[in-house]
Amino acid sequence: MNLETLQDLWKKDSKIDNDLYCEESTKIPQLHMRYMEFFNSFSLMKKERELEMRQTVKEKWLYYKGKAPALKYKEMPFDLKLTTKEEIYMFIDADDDVIKLQFKIDYIETVLAFLEGVLRQINNRNFQIKNAIEWEKFKSGF
Repeated sequence: MNLETLQDLWKKDSKIDNDLYCEESTKIPQLHMRYMEFFNSFSLMKKERELEMRQTVKEKWLYYKGKAPALKYKEMPFDLKLTTKEEIYMFIDADDDVIKLQFKIDYIETVLAFLEGVLRQINNRNFQIKNAIEWEKFKSGF
């Protein structure tokens, strides 16, 4: 499941049928559960990626500090001698593996922000339906 799929799904689910307010009201718990499951899945995915990032940063620190196993340097030679923390972290921050992982974490955070917004809308759906019913009453003269 990706952000685009979730957005398309919410486009369909967000519509309230003006003729069936009662049915729309009873769908609220199901909608909440569906999007809460997505939210929980992406939250766990984010935690996994953050743990993966920690491990990757540790491995990269060892590599750039010159303390990684010799086999690692045969695969990917690194001839510079980095001495300061700033130099090491500059190389770690610019490392392709770290950049890719950070992008994945940022993407998941974007999905989570979207899902938080959807859940807020679902939580307010009772009020939206109530206001729509009141508007219909007002238009009918009640």
